[in-house]
Amino acid sequence: MTLSHKQLFRANRALIDHLQPIEPALLAFEQRWIDRLVVRTQTPEQPATLVQWRRMFDALMAQDTAEESPSARYVAQSMTREQFKCLVQAFALDGLTEAQVFYHLMPRLSLEAQMPMLRMLLDEFGCGNLKRSHTTLYKALLSELGMPTDLESHIEATNEAGCAFANLFCWLAMRADDPSWFAGMITYFETLVPTAFGCYTALCERLEIQAHHYYSEHVHIDVFHAKEGQRLLKAMANGGELDCAKAWHGVCVGRAVIDQAFEQAVRQARAGSAHPEVADAR
Repeated sequence: MTLSHKQLFRANRALIDHLQPIEPALLAFEQRWIDRLVVRTQTPEQPATLVQWRRMFDALMAQDTAEESPSARYVAQSMTREQFKCLVQAFALDGLTEAQVFYHLMPRLSLEAQMPMLRMLLDEFGCGNLKRSHTTLYKALLSELGMPTDLESHIEATNEAGCAFANLFCWLAMRADDPSWFAGMITYFETLVPTAFGCYTALCERLEIQAHHYYSEHVHIDVFHAKEGQRLLKAMANGGELDCAKAWHGVCVGRAVIDQAFEQAVRQARAGSAHPEVADAR
């Protein structure tokens, strides 16, 4: 039987929604995927302290935000409305379930480390205002584009790289052997988004997309979330909970999965195919 990230995503949702255990074969598939990612993204230098981690992180972020990639430039300057629909669909699994899995991480952290995560969660869920929650903002975008807003429709349509992107957050929050993996990944992601989402906000302005708030809100709020990520790392270090090498693995693994999901989604959009053949994200 061929296993896939689409199957794993469904299993993750069944675990979250119904406490249905994930089959051992899928868990083994997931672990092989993570192990291969770690090997593929391993860097020669491994940080032993938070000071070293931050030095390496700052250098990586300077590299990743130095200039706009060709794909991001295409999104900002040339992508059509129909192509944009394909791109929006590619990340719908994350947009429609955004941050829900973060709750599973909270009991694994010290009380001090829970505080920056709690502040991030409050923002993700609109500070208790349903209309401002990030998932509601994504649904508004889908509606404006004439696309379905139910999760099942998008599970069917999403390629392997898009499913893998959503699955990574589940592994980090629920099954990684140390919360340090998550702390590294979330700090990278929140630091990257204010720059990376610039192509989306430029597209929305160019195409006069009214429901642009999912992207513009992230450009604004993730500046603060990047600081909370650093506070999370510091709190974990203060409590002796931070494994700097695993936090770095989280950065490197997350970076690879994010890049693959985005690049494949743009290629798919440019090819004009809403339902491509499944690509190997494993």
